[in-house]
Amino acid sequence: MGSITMEKDLKTSEESKTPEMPPGVEELRQSPRLGCRGIGAIQTLPASALPCPAKILNLSVGGCLMELKGPLDLAVDEIVELIFNVNQMPFRVRGKVRVVRPKLLVGFQFLELSERTRWHLHELIGELIEGLVKFHKKDLANHPVKKIRTALK
Repeated sequence: MGSITMEKDLKTSEESKTPEMPPGVEELRQSPRLGCRGIGAIQTLPASALPCPAKILNLSVGGCLMELKGPLDLAVDEIVELIFNVNQMPFRVRGKVRVVRPKLLVGFQFLELSERTRWHLHELIGELIEGLVKFHKKDLANHPVKKIRTALK
């Protein structure tokens, strides 16, 4: 796994977070999502057309946010097949469309995950968290306040 790639992905994780919930709207997710980057595709069911290329922007054990590379007519509660790869870890899962947002952003809830897939997903989430912690520790070490304090000692 390339740590430089992970650091770059983590730097942009702030950009890939799900947009803020509007005031008065309750957060319904059971698992927090982590910003990530990866390639993927969305296959409508039954698989009659070519998969629509997409990028995965954030991920949790319960779902993800993907940005479509082109238009795809999706409806809330529609079941699709999601294919994505994050940190050289490929996944192929069924997902339910939970939200369709402007700019080709679609939020999915994972369905019927096998124990093996769930385990791999937990491993990937752990890697993302570990990389985020390392990135922020490095970032804090280079913070101007810390440099000033070190210089004063």
